[in-house]
Amino acid sequence: MMSAAIDTCERIEASGYSESDREATIVVAGQDVSVHDILASAWTYPENLRDQIIRARYEKQNDLPYVPEAARILSAMSQASAELIDANDASKVEAEVRRMISWFREKAGPSVEQAIATRRTS
Repeated sequence: MMSAAIDTCERIEASGYSESDREATIVVAGQDVSVHDILASAWTYPENLRDQIIRARYEKQNDLPYVPEAARILSAMSQASAELIDANDASKVEAEVRRMISWFREKAGPSVEQAIATRRTS
């Protein structure tokens, strides 16, 4: 899901999208659909799906008593990533973003794996 969203956002950015493009339209199933309609659907679709997932968990009596740590990571990363959209000059934070990506890839995941493996073998 995150890959699909990221890929779509990158395509939108690469298209040169700006606010003035909101009213541009294409025909879908015989109806004019604006860029704004498509973008609104792109954020409400996952919001609605989230609600469906919550309802399904509730019906299975599998409510979450807290937000799992991995879910918090995804939420925080998506919020930080969202701030980069239309940031114009993200060069001030680019080095820190790269350090963070390296930390995730080289330290966070491998360190958690190693700690768990060590604990389970002792």
